[in-house]
Amino acid sequence: MEGGKRGTILITNDDGIDAPGLRALVQSLVSTNLFNVQVCAPDSEKSAVSHSITWLHPIAVKQVNIDGTTAFAVSGTPADCASLGVSKALFPTVPDLVVSGINKGSNCGYHIVYSGTVAGAREAFFNDIPSISISYDWYGIFAICFWYGILLDLS
Repeated sequence: MEGGKRGTILITNDDGIDAPGLRALVQSLVSTNLFNVQVCAPDSEKSAVSHSITWLHPIAVKQVNIDGTTAFAVSGTPADCASLGVSKALFPTVPDLVVSGINKGSNCGYHIVYSGTVAGAREAFFNDIPSISISYDWYGIFAICFWYGILLDLS
């Protein structure tokens, strides 16, 4: 970031706030001491919900203690979490980047249609925030799949 300002990264996922992949990602980013890390993730497993949003009932939000971050568990979907996380409703600033994951399971190929993890990154992208989703799976070899959204200013 310019002028020594630390960038802000918002972390979300679809496996839930207590998922090992999310916690490992957060711990890695916090340990660098290079970023302000914010977390807004579902309060429970929300895999394969695609890009659904909560429409007919209120969303509950609870602050959670994750060292080195400001973190919230949300009763909604990953898309809800990303939308709340970039809206300034929970955090004082809009993040510079949204990272969704690390998801346990493949989000390659047609799986991106169903993936809540990809939807979290996509929702941030729809809100003009650069984003990436990270997933892993194990099939005898280690495979990592990424989805990323980058906005180009062609003016």
